Amino acid sequence: MDVSQVLVSTEVGFFTRAQALASGESDKSLRAALRAGTLVRLRHGSYARADLVASLDDRARHLLLARAALHQQRGEVALAGPSAALLHGFDVFGHDLGVVHLARLDLGSGRREAGVVHHVVGRAAGLRVTQLDGVLVVSPEDAVWQTALLSSLEGGVVTADSALHQRPTLAEPLRALVARTRAQPSSRTARLVLRLSRAEAESAGESLTRVACFRHGIPSPTLQHEVFDPSGRLIGRTDLYWDGARLLGEFDGKIKYGRLLRRGETSSDAVVREKRREDAMRRTRCGMARFTWSEVQPDVAHRRMAVLARKLEDARQLYVSPGVSLGAAARTLAAVPR
Repeated sequence: MDVSQVLVSTEVGFFTRAQALASGESDKSLRAALRAGTLVRLRHGSYARADLVASLDDRARHLLLARAALHQQRGEVALAGPSAALLHGFDVFGHDLGVVHLARLDLGSGRREAGVVHHVVGRAAGLRVTQLDGVLVVSPEDAVWQTALLSSLEGGVVTADSALHQRPTLAEPLRALVARTRAQPSSRTARLVLRLSRAEAESAGESLTRVACFRHGIPSPTLQHEVFDPSGRLIGRTDLYWDGARLLGEFDGKIKYGRLLRRGETSSDAVVREKRREDAMRRTRCGMARFTWSEVQPDVAHRRMAVLARKLEDARQLYVSPGVSLGAAARTLAAVPR
């Protein structure tokens, strides 16, 4: 079958069985294309080119699936929760991206069926619905709040951090939303998510590291800490910093080093340059701790946090004046307004 012609006619990256039949195809030709691997079924009655789907990252693949799900709905609905967060460009963590979340803006019932979760929101939510890229979606603040309600603490903080980092002006709408929903059941974790969220966080890895610190009683670090040499020259900026122990923290990852590449540099060049920067920061009498994605996953983070606790104590003894305890530093950090 000539898949490209059907896709050109839809201009949304997928097509339905009805559109294929209207273009002169048949169920037999659809089955043949699926067997040949040129088509993939997104959901019942919706198809896309296999090479197109393979070229997409997780976010884009989910949004393609979401568009296909929206196309099949009856009644007024909007993308909600993690699906809305992804459309707004926010990070998500710990969610099944094969499942689309929709808010019912009509009188439809809440249910889960065929890879779609229908959330009952009510007509009042229509006041906070907008259109983005041709898709009805709940507002950015509602997307963050709904995702927090549906997430673990880690997942909620990843999304809230990402949203606040990209759009710091969301802080006030989120506070107002929390105030309006003060009596909402099962919202304790979501409220904690918003208390822990920080606009300074630049990656999901930093967010997971901070939540792991919170869970294991380790002081919350300062984010994006600038380090200066004795002459006042800026050496660099580090992802994390524990002032009470003079310990710097860096989150390592391929994405980060890709972001740091300068014109004409390879990833190896960036790693070497980062190592020189780290050495210069260490010479300011600071320790250094590095974190990786696999170490801060919720099910194994306790091991990394035990190592971090020892490193903080060692750094305090090496770099901090005698008499300053890590416990006192923790109390000081806890008193700093978030």
